[in-house]
Amino acid sequence: LRWLWFSTAVAALEVSRRAVVGRVATATMVPCAAGAAVDEAGETTRALRSFNRGDYADSLARWIELTEAFPDRRLYWSNRGTVELIVGSASARLGEAPTGRAASLLEASVASFDRAAQLGDDDPVSLNNKGNALAVLLRWEDAARAYEAAVAAAAAQKTSSSVAAANRAQVSLELGDWADAERRTTALLRRDPNFLDARALLAAVRFGRGDAAGAEEAYAQLCRPTVSSPNRFSPPTPGIGGTDFCEAYAKTDIVLGRWTPAAIAAYDAFLRSRNPSARLAADANPFQRDLLAR
Repeated sequence: LRWLWFSTAVAALEVSRRAVVGRVATATMVPCAAGAAVDEAGETTRALRSFNRGDYADSLARWIELTEAFPDRRLYWSNRGTVELIVGSASARLGEAPTGRAASLLEASVASFDRAAQLGDDDPVSLNNKGNALAVLLRWEDAARAYEAAVAAAAAQKTSSSVAAANRAQVSLELGDWADAERRTTALLRRDPNFLDARALLAAVRFGRGDAAGAEEAYAQLCRPTVSSPNRFSPPTPGIGGTDFCEAYAKTDIVLGRWTPAAIAAYDAFLRSRNPSARLAADANPFQRDLLAR
């Protein structure tokens, strides 16, 4: 399972690495509960190196040791939660309740993020990753609250909230509120019109609501290097797009493991409904599309 934008996990650890460097530069050996000394700087470096080379089991073991030795380090708890999420999700399938060790690790991930928050962590990436863990656990309402907190934190810190906002919109689909999902995705695209996944998501949501024409219009924004406001009234604004993006999003492969089941199902249904003339229409301007439809 490549859960929703796992690149955010890497970003979280990179932020943690920079923050930790100054703190542990003068750190001393600290005895842990078992009596052995823990080299804070050395263990942090080794935990990050293990993560970067994909040895998540070793990285997790080191973050666990660090949180036990230094229980008041919120960054360590956040990093522990991120790696618990990755390891727990590796054997999970989105849309199916995890069991056994996967479920235990995902619950532990949520607890680690909660502990980080108790210690003052308001990082939007951590909050988004908490939402991811809750979503894999199918705790959709809790996931919604976590994503909303991530969006709010990002707004307060003037950083991008697009990933968390898209995740929150997809949770609305899982909760059966398709109108809310469209509202959230449309609002997201007003703020970030170049967020390609959101253009495809809007196509999926509109198609799922029975708006085939609106879905085609949203998909067209992937295929042209200009984007227009999803409200359908504002003039086009410069942006990214083109044949490569159009082709990339012509299959559900690009969103598998990153979108929720309802979003993937709706997007798959939309893509299956398209035909050659619809593909041509996607590359045309609105007036040409009207002519092609006649």
